[in-house]
Amino acid sequence: MKKFKLGLVLGLAVVLLSVFVLPGPAAAKYIWRWGTANPGSYGYKASAFLADFLRRGMPEYDVTVYPFVSTTANIKNFLVGDLESTYSAEPGLRKLYSFIKPFEGFERNVKQMPVQSFWSYTIEAHVLTLPENKDKFRTWEDLDGKKIFMAPAGYMTHIHAFRALRDICGLKVEHVEVDLTKVADALRAGTIDATICYTTATVSLPTWAKTLDISTPLQGVNPSPEQIKKLTAAGFAPVKTNIKKAFTRGVGVDVLYTVPYFFGYHHGLLFPTEGVYKALKTFEADAASLTKLDPGFGPLAADFANFQVNGIKSLPEVPVHPGLAQYLKEKGLWEPAWVVATKGTIEAAIKAMKAKAR
Repeated sequence: MKKFKLGLVLGLAVVLLSVFVLPGPAAAKYIWRWGTANPGSYGYKASAFLADFLRRGMPEYDVTVYPFVSTTANIKNFLVGDLESTYSAEPGLRKLYSFIKPFEGFERNVKQMPVQSFWSYTIEAHVLTLPENKDKFRTWEDLDGKKIFMAPAGYMTHIHAFRALRDICGLKVEHVEVDLTKVADALRAGTIDATICYTTATVSLPTWAKTLDISTPLQGVNPSPEQIKKLTAAGFAPVKTNIKKAFTRGVGVDVLYTVPYFFGYHHGLLFPTEGVYKALKTFEADAASLTKLDPGFGPLAADFANFQVNGIKSLPEVPVHPGLAQYLKEKGLWEPAWVVATKGTIEAAIKAMKAKAR
């Protein structure tokens, strides 16, 4: 009997020890497939930084960065349900909601639409050529009919550059696709007369453009005063590139004007309100640390909440994710004219933007 009691006591002790000491099964994590552009893009570099903050601030999510050959490719993979967030920008979202190129004919494949969720930085597009073309290309007006690398096809800057040069300024330009590692060679060989380049927050070049900057001296080409007026009237007022911070040497002009647009990472309604809200709070809490990783996050860190406001103002036609709406209402920054995303408001936005694009 004593042996039986001793065994019972020991058995109970083992059970209690296993309950209070031994680890249980790991809590299930939510999957977050984070879409972005290819490893040579600024978006890929930024995604790596942002995902790291999310892994620490939102451990309940398993965040994995998925690079694609282009921004457009990552958006299309999001549309068919293969991603939880997509790297996308104001000009691309306009094309998407209108279902015009590069999204023409894709509507039947759509399982979810991205809505405004998190604006992270501005990208600014400008024009560069070689110094020997200084007198040949004094302003954008001299580029009419010329061969230009308008940034890689499928990039948001490609769409934005055509909007600025062709749609707003009325130039006829021929896009020539160039391998990102050979832009300097294409300029020297005369394959292209000029190239679109871009910065983030006027200070950071993408990897491919930094290679170009190091490979050869460059000459900036600015819009004419009349073209600056047209761009400003269209809502895309040029700003000044921080030449000293962005480039390793001068670019032949005292002021290099560049045309900005907003870029971000956006979700659909399948991603929970609380998830978007918590991500915004996580980024806001560590915004100062982001600038230590890359100066392109400077404007976001300087005023995180108002940066979201300005992003929405650049694209008021597209509904806002309930998580971002909650965040801005909490800050007292929500504007009554904006629309919170629902299935109905998304459908209404698509209908209105399609009609406007006709």
